[in-house]
Amino acid sequence: MTSGSIAIPVLQAGSQPPTAAEFLSGSMAFSSGNLCEVRDHIAKTYCPHDLQLARRGEELNAWLNHRRLGKIGIGVMSYGANVEIEGIGDEDMLLLMQPLSGSAEIGVAGHAVASDTRCASVVDTGELQRMKWSADCIQRVVQISNAVLDQHAMMLMGRPLSQKLRFAKDMPLSTDVVSCWQYASLLAMELASSGHGDDRSVIENLQTLFILKLLESQPSNYSDQLKPQPCKIAPYHVRRVEQFIIDHADQPLILEQLVEASGVSARTLFDGFRRFRGTSPMAFLKSVRLERAREELLAPRPGETVTTIACRWGFYQFGRFAAQYKAMYGELPSETLRKLN
Repeated sequence: MTSGSIAIPVLQAGSQPPTAAEFLSGSMAFSSGNLCEVRDHIAKTYCPHDLQLARRGEELNAWLNHRRLGKIGIGVMSYGANVEIEGIGDEDMLLLMQPLSGSAEIGVAGHAVASDTRCASVVDTGELQRMKWSADCIQRVVQISNAVLDQHAMMLMGRPLSQKLRFAKDMPLSTDVVSCWQYASLLAMELASSGHGDDRSVIENLQTLFILKLLESQPSNYSDQLKPQPCKIAPYHVRRVEQFIIDHADQPLILEQLVEASGVSARTLFDGFRRFRGTSPMAFLKSVRLERAREELLAPRPGETVTTIACRWGFYQFGRFAAQYKAMYGELPSETLRKLN
């Protein structure tokens, strides 16, 4: 068993390895070839289960890189052998599994998801009965408690759920459609590069966006209520959030605060910004912060640098800040500051 970063394993010939960010570089890692150790560690991370090798003579080469965050857990793992998993305990949560290579069969009552790089699976642990992973299977796994899912569904609909939220088990993947997995990739990159206190708000927002995209796009028994609806918001609510952002742009803000300030549901807030402003609340927040940074670059205090101004307005990825600033104002922040020196 090891902790710290682990080497990206070599995949089967002809396959394309995932990017390094997919492996959550820098997060706590586990690796082992001992079946009992692997079973116990995965059980503590996800849920109790019975793990067996599917082929006599094979050896485990299992590893897991995992981070548990405020709203979700996200990890990437492989068993390095053909395995069968049964006796899965119910931890009252949803497991989303996206193969980055190889394949898996995810079994629930009366149904099995044939999962590969073209199809992810979405399964409640209360319904999950068995799994089979191929030896070359590497899966990104996201876990979300049912309580968190219900909370965000209620936020979208503006009312309590009358029955248990149930998703379709198959999630076909398409490069033509924005999916929750794209937010998972962004989250993995943020986790790999995070190191500043205010990165927390970015990570919080990406978790929320992952959950909201899942609720809006994955078929469920609430699809009619959760899919985006024609916007009927009054401009007043949009202006209220705009003013809240302007007044608090120097503070770490997360989406839930904006929803609370709006007095409407998250969907109504998003639809209002799309309809009346052609943007999103968080994109508006970024534009306000860029504008404030430009104002300070145009009238800097003695000794101010691009770095100190960028940090004051929540920009800690300086290359990204420079690119966004140039896209909006046609010049680099250093060029704006240099004009005055």
